[in-house]
Amino acid sequence: MDTIKNSENQPTTLSKITMIPDTIQVNGDLLSFQGKERGQNYQVYETLKSKKEQKFYQNLSQNCQLSFTGNLQIPEKQRNFNGFDNQKYLASQNIYRQITIDKINKIVLNDTFDLHVLRRKAIVWSQTHFPKPMNDYMTGLLFGFLSKDFNQMGDIYSSLGIIHLFALSGMQVNFFIDWFRRIILRLGITREKLNIWQIPFSIFYAFMTGFSVSVLRALFQKNIRLNPLDNLAVTTFLLMIVSPKFLLTTGGQLTLFYAFVISMINHKFSELKGIRKLLTESSVISLSVLPLLILDFHIFQPFSILLTIGFGFLFDVILLPLLLGTFLLSLIGYNFNINHIFQILEWLIHEVDLPLHYPLVLGNPRPIELLILFFLIGLLIDNLFKKRRQIIFAGLIVCSFLFVKIQFTPVSQQLILVKEIVFFCKINLIKKQF
Repeated sequence: MDTIKNSENQPTTLSKITMIPDTIQVNGDLLSFQGKERGQNYQVYETLKSKKEQKFYQNLSQNCQLSFTGNLQIPEKQRNFNGFDNQKYLASQNIYRQITIDKINKIVLNDTFDLHVLRRKAIVWSQTHFPKPMNDYMTGLLFGFLSKDFNQMGDIYSSLGIIHLFALSGMQVNFFIDWFRRIILRLGITREKLNIWQIPFSIFYAFMTGFSVSVLRALFQKNIRLNPLDNLAVTTFLLMIVSPKFLLTTGGQLTLFYAFVISMINHKFSELKGIRKLLTESSVISLSVLPLLILDFHIFQPFSILLTIGFGFLFDVILLPLLLGTFLLSLIGYNFNINHIFQILEWLIHEVDLPLHYPLVLGNPRPIELLILFFLIGLLIDNLFKKRRQIIFAGLIVCSFLFVKIQFTPVSQQLILVKEIVFFCKINLIKKQF
């Protein structure tokens, strides 16, 4: 374990910390951020004492060093079965200790400039110049930052299976890189020199979106000119250099597996056109990653495929350029309040969520179940356009999954599951009556 292995390199006490400004989160009276000191990174928490302190940290957009008294401790491990393992999550980010601040003795602001400060300035600008919920969508889709205030809506997006719309990756990278290329070509730069300009812009975009694994994966694939599988192999190698522990994170596993599936099946849909191609691609990709989603989240929303197609188009084709244009115009003094669009969007999301709020709870698959599902799904994709085999393998997937769940689920748990289903049906019936 990295936590045990690195414990001997960690200090036992600490009295000052340098904040990483674009990690600051204020949730009511709780301040959280990541900081660094003596070459180590830390997760820091503090309970704020006044509204003045809350406002200070909400608007803070400079490098800052805090002198404090507090406790330095090992992050908590997973408490409940299949619960969140905070220690494992922080270790994947090279953080092995967390600090709980009791009292801040001194605050030293620093005027040095870096890309963390620039990202923080962009986030604070969005939050102070635009109303909610618009500013949440702006910081989320442009800078990969969602405030704690968005947690309630985030839960609704999660229950609908479309929270990934806020996980910046291929669609957003393609949008920004393609527009950058058009602007550079319009300025008279030759295609031969275009890649020289594109690489530093890609690095800049990675920093402005929080250096997330999904963005790095998409940027590597966009800049590497090789056939799909070679491209993926080189991308994986580079990710292991830049972020060696990315496969220990759920985001890293999913983004790489999505890319692998797309690389394997993309050529199979060359003959399909329009909405049929879009529906087929989305269905096959969602089915392919279903075992991994079940392993990580234990739930599945059957309507997520259709919702992803509809809301994915809205987010990537309409909202993303609209928010970017609004943000850039605000920098030169032209503020446009389009908050009503996002109020209507959230009303629509709530209406869609009412009948679909409870996804299927599928439990935690055993290793043999996982292998069987991956194997059958691979056979299904390989025989995608052979209708008879397609029906056979699709049936086998459903039957094997149901058989395994019934086989390994105790009778008591089956009865509890039936009672829960009946309970939720009654609740929905009562809601409809009133």
